[in-house]
Amino acid sequence: MSLEVAYWIALGVGTAFLLLSIVLGDVFDFLDFLDFGLGDSFAATPVLFTSLAAFGGGGLLALNAFGLGAGASIFAGLGSAVLAGGVAAALFVALHRQEAGPGFTVDQLVGARGRCTLAIASGKEGKVAILYDGMTRTLSASSRHDIAVGEDVVVDDTVGNSLRVSPANQP
Repeated sequence: MSLEVAYWIALGVGTAFLLLSIVLGDVFDFLDFLDFGLGDSFAATPVLFTSLAAFGGGGLLALNAFGLGAGASIFAGLGSAVLAGGVAAALFVALHRQEAGPGFTVDQLVGARGRCTLAIASGKEGKVAILYDGMTRTLSASSRHDIAVGEDVVVDDTVGNSLRVSPANQP
């Protein structure tokens, strides 16, 4: 087998597996042992496939387009693999940082202060707005007391996805 054929195989296999991993998602999860200890923000298999395809492509370019010899084309392929793999790894780390953080549960709102946005009659439901973790959350709420619109409230408990509140000026 010639060096050019090996480069074509590397380019084809790397590109095919890269496309499969992108289209089919977690089909290559069995290769998770290749995480290289770089943490959760690093997807090893697409980077590996990108590097393999870049090795083949870089070697082919060096061999055919630039007329370099076998040794120089191998170094060009390795350089392409390292460069493309590094770019792919950096992109995966950047994408991971853009993912949403963990959500919240209404149980975390117990003790939080908010404001009534839809009046709450004793034993009936209304709405309250609570600023939590940088976002205003509007939720259904009930109370043992009548609470007027605009009145400050404190979350005492949760019932499912609804809150049980009391006026903030209560002892």
